[in-house]
Amino acid sequence: MKKELILEIIQERWSPYAFSSTPVEEFKLKAMFEAAGHAPSCNNEQPWLFVYTTQEDKEVFNDYIGFLSDGNKIWVKNAYGIVISMARTKFSHNGNPNRHAFHDTGMAVTNLLLQALSFDIYVHQMAGYSVEKVKEYFKLGDDVEPVAMMAVGYLGDGSDLTPELLKRDENRRPRKSVNEFVFKNSLSDMAF
Repeated sequence: MKKELILEIIQERWSPYAFSSTPVEEFKLKAMFEAAGHAPSCNNEQPWLFVYTTQEDKEVFNDYIGFLSDGNKIWVKNAYGIVISMARTKFSHNGNPNRHAFHDTGMAVTNLLLQALSFDIYVHQMAGYSVEKVKEYFKLGDDVEPVAMMAVGYLGDGSDLTPELLKRDENRRPRKSVNEFVFKNSLSDMAF
């Protein structure tokens, strides 16, 4: 497939380590979350929840930093904001398990990422955090699961990064060929 057929904003999305603490305008943050809310979901359940903080609320921001693995703490402290995505894992209409909650939350996050990028705001999602600390901090019941943490902000110059992180920031991660993950009729027949 020709690369030019893919939307440029999708091709340009990446997860930097170099962030600026320059404030992100509130209307842009709101638009990002509104875009997330337009994602499709099973039975229109919209199981996603987002909680965020910014550098303006330094005490809470530092609490969120405390949820992260040591490797992420090094660079996330430079971002303007931190978002935590969560999924409600039971359907609201009957209390049954919603096995699609993480999938649907991921689709909402994709909308958030693309809306952010349209404003030249970058998002770096992280799995390196303590789910237990997040659950305890927010007193979550067994029907809400943290999904990911995200650093949010404008690009920084990387001057606060270690040489190793700066190198990782400069090198874009390669994408798999469509032939490696799309199959037609069976898992052994490449589609393209």
